[in-house]
Amino acid sequence: MSDTIYDRALDECYAATVAPDYWPTALRNLVGVFGAADAMFYPKDVEAAAVAMPATATYTEFLEDYVAGEWYVDHYRADRGWPLLNSGRAVVIEHDLATDEERRKLATYNELYLKWGYSGFAAVGFKVDGQPWCVPMLRRTEQGFFTREEAKSMERLAPHLRRMVKLSGFFNNARGITGLEILDTLAEAAVLIAADRSVIEMNAPARALLEDNPRAIRLVNGRLTAIHADSNRALHALVGKAVRLRAGFTDAARAVPIPILRPGRRPLVAEVVDLPAFVTRLHSEARVIVLLRDPDSGPRTSAQTLQSILGLTEAEAIFAVLLANGDSIDRAAEFLGIARETARHRLKSIFAKTDTHRQGELVALLRNVMR
Repeated sequence: MSDTIYDRALDECYAATVAPDYWPTALRNLVGVFGAADAMFYPKDVEAAAVAMPATATYTEFLEDYVAGEWYVDHYRADRGWPLLNSGRAVVIEHDLATDEERRKLATYNELYLKWGYSGFAAVGFKVDGQPWCVPMLRRTEQGFFTREEAKSMERLAPHLRRMVKLSGFFNNARGITGLEILDTLAEAAVLIAADRSVIEMNAPARALLEDNPRAIRLVNGRLTAIHADSNRALHALVGKAVRLRAGFTDAARAVPIPILRPGRRPLVAEVVDLPAFVTRLHSEARVIVLLRDPDSGPRTSAQTLQSILGLTEAEAIFAVLLANGDSIDRAAEFLGIARETARHRLKSIFAKTDTHRQGELVALLRNVMR
Protein backbone atom coordinates (compact mmCIF):
# COMPACT_ATOMS: atom_id res chain seq x y z
CA MET A 1 0.00 0.00 0.00
CA SER A 2 1.36 3.41 -0.95
CA ASP A 3 1.32 5.88 1.95
CA THR A 4 1.01 8.72 -0.56
CA ILE A 5 -2.15 7.25 -2.09
CA TYR A 6 -3.55 6.49 1.38
CA ASP A 7 -2.89 10.04 2.64
CA ARG A 8 -4.44 11.55 -0.50
CA ALA A 9 -7.54 9.37 -0.08
CA LEU A 10 -7.89 10.42 3.56
CA ASP A 11 -7.60 14.08 2.59
CA GLU A 12 -10.36 13.64 0.01
CA CYS A 13 -12.67 12.20 2.69
CA TYR A 14 -11.90 15.04 5.09
CA ALA A 15 -12.71 17.46 2.28
CA ALA A 16 -16.03 15.64 1.72
CA THR A 17 -17.16 16.55 5.25
CA VAL A 18 -17.80 20.05 3.91
CA ALA A 19 -18.54 19.04 0.31
CA PRO A 20 -20.95 16.08 0.78
CA ASP A 21 -21.54 15.60 -2.94
CA TYR A 22 -17.96 14.37 -3.17
CA TRP A 23 -18.46 11.54 -0.64
CA PRO A 24 -19.19 8.73 -3.16
CA THR A 25 -15.93 9.36 -5.02
CA ALA A 26 -13.83 10.07 -1.93
CA LEU A 27 -15.05 6.98 -0.09
CA ARG A 28 -14.58 4.77 -3.14
CA ASN A 29 -10.97 5.97 -3.42
CA LEU A 30 -10.33 5.38 0.28
CA VAL A 31 -11.62 1.80 0.40
CA GLY A 32 -9.94 1.12 -2.93
CA VAL A 33 -6.63 1.54 -1.10
CA PHE A 34 -7.62 -1.54 0.92
CA GLY A 35 -8.74 -3.54 -2.09
CA ALA A 36 -12.48 -3.00 -1.59
CA ALA A 37 -15.07 -1.91 -4.14
CA ASP A 38 -17.77 -0.23 -2.05
CA ALA A 39 -18.48 0.99 1.47
CA MET A 40 -20.66 3.24 3.61
CA PHE A 41 -20.73 4.81 7.06
CA TYR A 42 -23.18 2.96 9.27
CA PRO A 43 -24.36 3.78 12.84
CA LYS A 44 -25.75 1.01 15.01
CA ASP A 45 -28.66 3.30 15.87
CA VAL A 46 -29.70 4.59 12.45
CA GLU A 47 -32.61 6.70 13.75
CA ALA A 48 -30.43 8.57 16.24
CA ALA A 49 -27.70 9.44 13.73
CA ALA A 50 -27.15 13.19 13.47
CA VAL A 51 -25.67 13.09 9.98
CA ALA A 52 -26.49 11.48 6.67
CA MET A 53 -24.64 8.24 5.99
CA PRO A 54 -22.10 8.67 3.17
CA ALA A 55 -21.71 5.75 0.77
CA THR A 56 -20.21 4.90 -2.57
CA ALA A 57 -22.65 5.13 -5.47
CA THR A 58 -23.04 1.38 -6.00
CA TYR A 59 -23.44 0.72 -2.27
CA THR A 60 -26.37 3.17 -2.30
CA GLU A 61 -28.04 1.12 -5.04
CA PHE A 62 -27.28 -2.10 -3.16
CA LEU A 63 -28.76 -0.63 0.03
CA GLU A 64 -32.10 -0.02 -1.68
CA ASP A 65 -32.31 -3.73 -2.48
CA TYR A 66 -31.18 -4.56 1.08
CA VAL A 67 -33.93 -2.46 2.64
CA ALA A 68 -36.66 -3.43 0.16
CA GLY A 69 -35.99 -7.12 0.79
CA GLU A 70 -35.88 -6.59 4.59
CA TRP A 71 -32.53 -8.35 4.67
CA TYR A 72 -31.71 -6.45 7.86
CA VAL A 73 -33.94 -8.88 9.77
CA ASP A 74 -31.79 -11.60 11.38
CA HIS A 75 -28.75 -10.44 9.44
CA TYR A 76 -25.81 -12.56 10.57
CA ARG A 77 -23.22 -9.85 9.90
CA ALA A 78 -24.99 -7.36 12.16
CA ASP A 79 -26.01 -9.92 14.79
CA ARG A 80 -22.48 -11.30 15.11
CA GLY A 81 -20.40 -8.29 14.05
CA TRP A 82 -21.64 -5.58 16.42
CA PRO A 83 -20.91 -7.60 19.61
CA LEU A 84 -17.36 -8.24 18.37
CA LEU A 85 -16.80 -4.56 17.62
CA ASN A 86 -18.32 -3.55 20.95
CA SER A 87 -16.00 -5.95 22.75
CA GLY A 88 -13.00 -4.01 21.50
CA ARG A 89 -12.28 -5.66 18.15
CA ALA A 90 -11.20 -2.87 15.78
CA VAL A 91 -12.00 -4.69 12.53
CA VAL A 92 -14.12 -7.75 11.74
CA ILE A 93 -13.96 -9.73 8.51
CA GLU A 94 -16.25 -12.29 6.89
CA HIS A 95 -14.36 -15.23 8.38
CA ASP A 96 -14.97 -13.86 11.89
CA LEU A 97 -18.71 -14.06 11.28
CA ALA A 98 -19.37 -17.33 9.47
CA THR A 99 -17.56 -20.51 8.52
CA ASP A 100 -17.29 -21.63 4.90
CA GLU A 101 -19.87 -24.33 5.58
CA GLU A 102 -22.32 -21.88 7.17
CA ARG A 103 -21.91 -19.42 4.35
CA ARG A 104 -23.00 -21.99 1.77
CA LYS A 105 -26.39 -22.16 3.54
CA LEU A 106 -26.94 -18.52 4.50
CA ALA A 107 -29.73 -16.91 2.45
CA THR A 108 -28.45 -13.38 3.08
CA TYR A 109 -25.05 -14.25 1.70
CA ASN A 110 -26.18 -16.26 -1.31
CA GLU A 111 -29.37 -14.47 -2.34
CA LEU A 112 -28.27 -10.90 -1.62
CA TYR A 113 -24.51 -10.43 -1.50
CA LEU A 114 -23.56 -12.93 -4.18
CA LYS A 115 -26.41 -11.70 -6.37
CA TRP A 116 -24.70 -8.30 -6.33
CA GLY A 117 -21.28 -9.86 -6.83
CA TYR A 118 -20.02 -9.15 -3.30
CA SER A 119 -18.24 -12.01 -1.58
CA GLY A 120 -15.72 -10.32 0.73
CA PHE A 121 -16.65 -8.24 3.77
CA ALA A 122 -14.86 -6.24 6.45
CA ALA A 123 -16.06 -3.61 8.93
CA VAL A 124 -14.00 -1.01 10.78
CA GLY A 125 -15.57 -0.12 14.12
CA PHE A 126 -15.40 3.15 16.05
CA LYS A 127 -17.49 5.24 18.42
CA VAL A 128 -18.86 8.76 18.05
CA ASP A 129 -19.90 10.36 21.35
CA GLY A 130 -20.12 6.88 22.83
CA GLN A 131 -22.36 5.53 20.07
CA PRO A 132 -21.16 2.57 17.93
CA TRP A 133 -20.49 3.17 14.23
CA CYS A 134 -18.74 1.15 11.58
CA VAL A 135 -17.71 1.39 7.95
CA PRO A 136 -18.56 -1.90 6.22
CA MET A 137 -16.47 -2.57 3.10
CA LEU A 138 -17.52 -4.94 0.32
CA ARG A 139 -15.23 -6.80 -2.05
CA ARG A 140 -16.36 -8.18 -5.37
CA THR A 141 -15.97 -11.87 -6.06
CA GLU A 142 -12.85 -11.40 -8.16
CA GLN A 143 -11.25 -9.46 -5.26
CA GLY A 144 -11.62 -12.36 -2.82
CA PHE A 145 -11.94 -12.26 0.95
CA PHE A 146 -10.17 -9.95 3.39
CA THR A 147 -7.35 -11.57 5.34
CA ARG A 148 -6.56 -11.00 9.01
CA GLU A 149 -3.32 -9.26 7.98
CA GLU A 150 -5.34 -6.85 5.85
CA ALA A 151 -7.74 -6.30 8.75
CA LYS A 152 -4.80 -5.33 10.93
CA SER A 153 -3.69 -2.71 8.40
CA MET A 154 -7.22 -1.24 8.38
CA GLU A 155 -7.21 -0.52 12.13
CA ARG A 156 -5.50 2.84 11.60
CA LEU A 157 -8.61 4.08 9.79
CA ALA A 158 -10.77 4.10 12.95
CA PRO A 159 -9.76 7.48 14.46
CA HIS A 160 -10.08 9.18 11.08
CA LEU A 161 -13.54 7.73 10.46
CA ARG A 162 -14.67 8.92 13.91
CA ARG A 163 -13.36 12.40 13.21
CA MET A 164 -15.05 12.51 9.80
CA VAL A 165 -18.44 11.75 11.34
CA LYS A 166 -17.90 14.41 14.02
CA LEU A 167 -16.84 17.00 11.47
CA SER A 168 -19.76 16.14 9.18
CA GLY A 169 -22.08 16.86 12.10
CA PHE A 170 -20.33 20.16 12.84
CA PHE A 171 -20.52 21.36 9.26
CA ASN A 172 -24.08 20.14 8.77
CA ASN A 173 -25.04 22.62 11.48
CA ALA A 174 -23.05 25.28 9.62
CA ARG A 175 -24.99 25.06 6.35
CA GLY A 176 -25.64 28.46 4.84
CA ILE A 177 -22.95 30.22 6.89
CA THR A 178 -20.05 31.69 4.98
CA GLY A 179 -16.59 32.91 5.86
CA LEU A 180 -15.00 32.68 9.27
CA GLU A 181 -18.40 32.67 11.00
CA ILE A 182 -18.48 28.92 10.40
CA LEU A 183 -16.09 28.43 13.32
CA ASP A 184 -18.79 29.67 15.67
CA THR A 185 -20.96 26.67 14.79
CA LEU A 186 -18.47 24.31 16.45
CA ALA A 187 -19.32 23.25 19.98
CA GLU A 188 -15.62 22.97 20.79
CA ALA A 189 -13.19 25.86 20.96
CA ALA A 190 -11.66 26.21 17.47
CA VAL A 191 -8.65 28.26 16.33
CA LEU A 192 -7.74 28.75 12.67
CA ILE A 193 -3.96 28.72 12.14
CA ALA A 194 -2.00 30.26 9.25
CA ALA A 195 1.10 28.97 7.48
CA ASP A 196 3.37 30.96 9.83
CA ARG A 197 1.52 29.41 12.82
CA SER A 198 -0.18 32.71 13.68
CA VAL A 199 -3.86 32.79 14.62
CA ILE A 200 -6.19 33.94 11.83
CA GLU A 201 -9.47 33.60 13.69
CA MET A 202 -11.05 31.83 16.64
CA ASN A 203 -14.60 31.16 17.73
CA ALA A 204 -16.37 32.32 20.90
CA PRO A 205 -15.49 29.25 23.03
CA ALA A 206 -11.81 29.70 22.15
CA ARG A 207 -11.91 33.39 23.06
CA ALA A 208 -13.50 32.45 26.38
CA LEU A 209 -10.59 30.08 27.12
CA LEU A 210 -8.13 32.91 26.54
CA GLU A 211 -9.97 34.96 29.17
CA ASP A 212 -10.45 32.06 31.58
CA ASN A 213 -9.00 32.24 35.09
CA PRO A 214 -6.66 30.54 35.70
CA ARG A 215 -5.63 30.69 32.05
CA ALA A 216 -4.11 27.77 30.23
CA ILE A 217 -3.51 29.48 26.87
CA ARG A 218 -2.89 32.99 25.54
CA LEU A 219 -1.73 34.75 22.40
CA VAL A 220 1.95 35.73 22.22
CA ASN A 221 3.02 37.59 19.09
CA GLY A 222 -0.14 36.38 17.45
CA ARG A 223 0.52 32.68 18.15
CA LEU A 224 -1.40 30.29 20.35
CA THR A 225 0.77 29.73 23.44
CA ALA A 226 0.28 27.51 26.48
CA ILE A 227 1.14 28.97 29.89
CA HIS A 228 2.73 25.73 31.10
CA ALA A 229 6.20 25.38 29.55
CA ASP A 230 6.03 21.66 28.73
CA SER A 231 2.50 22.02 27.33
CA ASN A 232 3.66 24.95 25.23
CA ARG A 233 6.51 22.94 23.70
CA ALA A 234 4.12 20.10 22.90
CA LEU A 235 1.55 22.49 21.40
CA HIS A 236 4.11 24.23 19.19
CA ALA A 237 5.47 20.87 18.03
CA LEU A 238 1.96 19.60 17.21
CA VAL A 239 0.96 22.73 15.28
CA GLY A 240 4.34 23.15 13.59
CA LYS A 241 4.36 19.61 12.26
CA ALA A 242 0.81 19.89 10.97
CA VAL A 243 1.50 23.20 9.22
CA ARG A 244 4.58 21.79 7.49
CA LEU A 245 2.50 18.90 6.14
CA ARG A 246 -0.11 21.13 4.48
CA ALA A 247 -0.40 18.85 1.45
CA GLY A 248 -1.69 16.00 3.58
CA PHE A 249 -1.20 14.50 7.01
CA THR A 250 0.60 11.26 7.64
CA ASP A 251 -0.69 9.11 10.48
CA ALA A 252 2.20 10.33 12.61
CA ALA A 253 1.11 13.93 12.13
CA ARG A 254 -2.41 13.11 13.23
CA ALA A 255 -0.96 12.32 16.63
CA VAL A 256 -2.87 11.59 19.79
CA PRO A 257 -4.32 14.82 21.22
CA ILE A 258 -2.08 16.55 23.76
CA PRO A 259 -2.93 17.89 27.25
CA ILE A 260 -2.59 21.59 28.01
CA LEU A 261 -1.94 21.79 31.76
CA ARG A 262 -3.52 24.46 33.95
CA PRO A 263 -3.30 24.97 37.72
CA GLY A 264 -6.00 23.45 39.90
CA ARG A 265 -8.10 22.06 37.05
CA ARG A 266 -8.08 19.23 34.58
CA PRO A 267 -6.01 19.95 31.47
CA LEU A 268 -7.45 21.15 28.21
CA VAL A 269 -7.16 18.72 25.30
CA ALA A 270 -5.67 20.08 22.06
CA GLU A 271 -6.14 18.37 18.69
CA VAL A 272 -5.12 19.46 15.20
CA VAL A 273 -7.55 18.99 12.29
CA ASP A 274 -6.59 19.32 8.64
CA LEU A 275 -9.43 20.09 6.24
CA PRO A 276 -8.19 21.11 2.80
CA ALA A 277 -11.57 22.08 1.32
CA PHE A 278 -12.70 23.85 4.45
CA VAL A 279 -9.40 25.70 4.78
CA THR A 280 -9.60 26.89 1.19
CA ARG A 281 -13.05 28.30 1.77
CA LEU A 282 -11.94 30.27 4.79
CA HIS A 283 -8.59 31.82 3.95
CA SER A 284 -5.83 31.26 1.43
CA GLU A 285 -3.21 31.40 4.20
CA ALA A 286 -5.00 28.97 6.52
CA ARG A 287 -3.40 25.61 7.17
CA VAL A 288 -5.00 23.83 10.13
CA ILE A 289 -7.60 24.13 12.86
CA VAL A 290 -6.73 23.55 16.50
CA LEU A 291 -9.63 22.19 18.55
CA LEU A 292 -9.48 22.76 22.31
CA ARG A 293 -11.72 20.69 24.56
CA ASP A 294 -12.39 21.72 28.15
CA PRO A 295 -13.43 18.63 30.16
CA ASP A 296 -14.69 20.84 33.01
CA SER A 297 -17.12 22.97 31.02
CA GLY A 298 -17.81 21.74 27.51
CA PRO A 299 -19.82 24.30 25.53
CA ARG A 300 -23.30 23.32 24.38
CA THR A 301 -24.78 23.57 20.93
CA SER A 302 -28.36 24.69 20.36
CA ALA A 303 -29.31 21.07 19.69
CA GLN A 304 -27.83 20.01 23.01
CA THR A 305 -29.75 22.80 24.74
CA LEU A 306 -33.01 21.53 23.25
CA GLN A 307 -32.19 18.00 24.37
CA SER A 308 -31.64 19.17 27.92
CA ILE A 309 -34.54 21.63 28.28
CA LEU A 310 -37.24 19.94 26.19
CA GLY A 311 -36.25 16.31 26.63
CA LEU A 312 -35.73 15.69 22.91
CA THR A 313 -33.53 12.94 21.52
CA GLU A 314 -30.38 14.01 19.66
CA ALA A 315 -31.99 13.28 16.29
CA GLU A 316 -35.14 15.21 17.23
CA ALA A 317 -33.11 18.16 18.55
CA ILE A 318 -31.08 18.51 15.35
CA PHE A 319 -34.26 18.29 13.28
CA ALA A 320 -35.84 20.96 15.52
CA VAL A 321 -32.86 23.30 15.06
CA LEU A 322 -33.33 23.14 11.28
CA LEU A 323 -37.02 23.99 11.62
CA ALA A 324 -36.21 26.86 13.99
CA ASN A 325 -33.75 28.21 11.42
CA GLY A 326 -36.50 28.39 8.79
CA ASP A 327 -36.22 25.06 6.94
CA SER A 328 -39.35 23.30 5.76
CA ILE A 329 -39.99 19.68 6.75
CA ASP A 330 -39.03 18.50 3.25
CA ARG A 331 -35.84 20.55 3.18
CA ALA A 332 -34.82 19.38 6.66
CA ALA A 333 -35.47 15.76 5.67
CA GLU A 334 -33.41 16.14 2.50
CA PHE A 335 -30.58 17.78 4.43
CA LEU A 336 -30.48 15.02 7.05
CA GLY A 337 -30.81 12.25 4.46
CA ILE A 338 -34.01 10.82 5.97
CA ALA A 339 -37.34 9.93 4.41
CA ARG A 340 -40.16 12.49 4.55
CA GLU A 341 -42.24 10.01 6.54
CA THR A 342 -39.43 9.70 9.09
CA ALA A 343 -39.28 13.50 9.32
CA ARG A 344 -43.03 13.74 9.90
CA HIS A 345 -42.81 11.05 12.60
CA ARG A 346 -39.99 13.03 14.23
CA LEU A 347 -42.09 16.22 14.13
CA LYS A 348 -45.06 14.42 15.68
CA SER A 349 -42.83 13.22 18.54
CA ILE A 350 -41.50 16.77 19.07
CA PHE A 351 -45.08 18.14 19.14
CA ALA A 352 -45.96 15.65 21.88
CA LYS A 353 -42.89 16.44 23.99
CA THR A 354 -43.32 20.23 23.69
CA ASP A 355 -47.12 20.32 24.00
CA THR A 356 -47.41 22.18 20.69
CA HIS A 357 -49.74 21.42 17.78
CA ARG A 358 -48.65 23.51 14.80
CA GLN A 359 -45.27 24.08 13.23
CA GLY A 360 -45.47 27.86 13.70
CA GLU A 361 -46.21 27.42 17.39
CA LEU A 362 -43.30 25.00 17.74
CA VAL A 363 -40.84 27.29 15.92
CA ALA A 364 -41.78 30.21 18.19
CA LEU A 365 -41.09 28.04 21.25
CA LEU A 366 -37.80 26.74 19.87
CA ARG A 367 -36.50 30.20 19.04
CA ASN A 368 -37.39 31.42 22.52
CA VAL A 369 -35.55 28.48 24.16
CA MET A 370 -32.48 28.91 21.91
CA ARG A 371 -31.96 32.62 22.72
